[in-house]
Amino acid sequence: MHFVSTISVFMLLPLAASLPAQEHPELEIRVIYDNTSADGAVQADWGFASVVTFRGRRALFDSGTKPDLFLRNLKIMEVEPGSIETAMISHQHPDHRNGIYRLYLLNRKIRVHFLDAFYEKAYQEALAVKMNPERQAAPFELIPGAYSTGMLPGDPPEQSLAIETSKGLVLVVGCSHPGITNIVRVAQKQRGVNAIRLLVGGLHMFRQSAGEIAPQIRELQDLNVQRVLPAHCSGDLAKQMFREAYGSTFDTLGAGKILRLN
Repeated sequence: MHFVSTISVFMLLPLAASLPAQEHPELEIRVIYDNTSADGAVQADWGFASVVTFRGRRALFDSGTKPDLFLRNLKIMEVEPGSIETAMISHQHPDHRNGIYRLYLLNRKIRVHFLDAFYEKAYQEALAVKMNPERQAAPFELIPGAYSTGMLPGDPPEQSLAIETSKGLVLVVGCSHPGITNIVRVAQKQRGVNAIRLLVGGLHMFRQSAGEIAPQIRELQDLNVQRVLPAHCSGDLAKQMFREAYGSTFDTLGAGKILRLN
């Protein structure tokens, strides 16, 4: 499917689809792990993981719940473990970090970024595989042009990934425990922009009522969030409400989805 707006051409491709060899998208996001599946070969499970390739540099954002399934989906989606140069885990919950330990055994050169606030168990599990994750609190550059927001207060604290594409900021979120509107405001302030080209990931609205979700959608629109693709913990009600609010630009994610932006 192709959605055309005044700011970009945005492609949502099934797993089997590919761009012509001569065309290299500026940004590609492969959804490795999600509660739903966008491709029959890629199994769904509670959790989130995505591989971000930006201007030829590749990073992992979160790593799912079940290590075996995470690695299986990674293989099906044709991502070689050795091609991932760095990784950031959004927060300490197992459904976002469990896969990283097994991935590290296959690629010991990968730089892994945890938050300094992660509970000790996360670091003990890293020690068991001889991983020495970097403890982060302040914002940092993950790969050129893609930045962690740094640690934002929540239950638990969390970091998100802001990517400075040539046509606007793309924001990838894990679970949005600090609140999605707060995350957007922080990212915009840090990167010096007043719009978000695309918001992707878990919005943590699955336990919220329509009365709680609606004002957040209005605020995201007021913040000029131009496109939203909810995943993971967003919830069916929130997805439906975003669909109604964003119309033809709305879509969901799902394991096996490939997003390519030029």
